[in-house]
Formats: sequence, C-alpha cells, structure tokens
Amino acid sequence: MILISIIIALVIERLGARADYWQISHYANSYLTLSNKQLSKKGLFYSPIGFLIWLMLPVLAIAIVFQLSDSIVWQLAINVVVLLVCFGCAKQRTLYKSYLNALTRNDLEAASLYALQIGQKKLEDEPQGETFGQTLAWLNFRFYCAVIFWFVILGVPGAVLYALVRTYADKVRDDHRVIYAKRFKLIHTLLFWLDWLPARVASFGYLVIGNFNKGTSCWLKYVLDFSVSNRKVVTQTALAAEQIEQQHFGCTYEATCMMKLIKRNVLFFLVIIAALTLFGGLA
Repeated sequence: MILISIIIALVIERLGARADYWQISHYANSYLTLSNKQLSKKGLFYSPIGFLIWLMLPVLAIAIVFQLSDSIVWQLAINVVVLLVCFGCAKQRTLYKSYLNALTRNDLEAASLYALQIGQKKLEDEPQGETFGQTLAWLNFRFYCAVIFWFVILGVPGAVLYALVRTYADKVRDDHRVIYAKRFKLIHTLLFWLDWLPARVASFGYLVIGNFNKGTSCWLKYVLDFSVSNRKVVTQTALAAEQIEQQHFGCTYEATCMMKLIKRNVLFFLVIIAALTLFGGLA
C-alpha cells in the first residue's frame, strides 16, 4: 500500500492539486495562529522542550486518525491525502513556469528575480553560487524525495513531521518576527538531521541514473561529512551526475535537463520501493 499511495499522490499532484488546502503551509499557518498564545513567553510551549512537543502534536493527531480504522480503503485515503498536502509546492511551480517564460522572451533580469524567489540563494556567476538546475534538484528533494523517505520509514506521521519542520524552518528564516523566532537554531538543527540521511540516499540515486564516475566521486566526498550542508550534497552530486556544460547555465536547456534527471531519480526510487515491497521488506 506504500507504493500505491505514493504513485496515486504523485499522479494527482501532477494533475493539478494547487488549491490552498493541498498545501502544508495552509495548515501550518492555521496551527501557528491558534498556538500564538501558548508559544508566547508565558505560554505552555515556550521552552525548547515545549516547542518540540508542540511540533509533535499534529504528528500524533494524524497517527491517531490513521489508526481509527483497519480498513485498507481508509488508510489508503489518509496516505494519499497526507502525501498530497506534504508534496504541495504550488508557489514554486508557478515561479518555475514564470522563470521559463522569462527565459523564452529573453528577459534575463526577470528570470534572475524568479530564480531568487523560487529559492536560488546566489546566481551561478556569483561566488559560492549555484545553477538554477541545482536549485531545482534541491527543491525536488525537499518537497518530494525527503517526504517519500520519511513516509516509507515512519508512515504518514513521518511525512507530516518532516513537512511541518520544513515549513516552520522556512518561515522563521524568512521572517525573524514570528512567535517562535527564538527557536531558530533548534528547528534548523532538527531539519538538518531530518535531511541528513535522505540527502545521501537521494544523491546516491543521481549517481546511479546519471554519470556514475563523476557522480560517485562527488558523493563519496560528502557522504560521511557531517559539517557540509545537505543542500550542497544534493546539488553538487546532481550537477556532477548530469554533466551540463557551463555555457548552458541559466538557459531553458539546463532546467529541462535537470528536470529529466529529477524525474528519473523519483522513478528510480519508486522501483526500489516496489522491489522492497515485492520481497517483503516493507510488508
């Protein structure tokens, strides 16, 4: 049922689950609004331990809902709905289309602005910058690969936990005035460890389906390095595996090539999950 749930959710998400109620940010913001008083200085969840408990409450709630019935139909429905919400990245999809449109009309300034809005930290021609294709690889990892990883390991509670931590970490990074701003380091440390193993697993997929020799040398360089950022592990391995020439950086060709690599990587892991299911590893 794990594999079926993932496939159904991916298909529905691709077909157009773009409304607010299919985005984890919609529910995360509502939960945060309801909890403002409890997260304040004199609130129940103000302490670091209290904040972690606050994060776990929705996870426990979805686990209880999942166990309300042993019906396969019920559990499949919960799996698909939760995955759809955790996959939700309508904003990023819209910005990606705008980026491609800007490149098509040769509006490089607008394309750069869209790239920064979608999550590219620095442009490829800046020091310590990354290509737009690398940014796409990182976004795909955060919204799909990592969610699928924790769903396979821990079920729907794992997917919800990761998606909530990802959402709240992004929110406090963009707005230091949020009520839980003092837990900036705590939530980003938690996100780092939630990303650590999935980043290595997803990167391994890139070297298998891409250029194995160059991808392997890059992957081995970072695989046991606890000091390097997970973003660097994913983006550097993806770029090494795809071998896009520098002259194509910032072009639609680069984005198209990286999207093909990303889709092949997702399919690769669906095959792995199917094989594990077939042999009883996830029974």
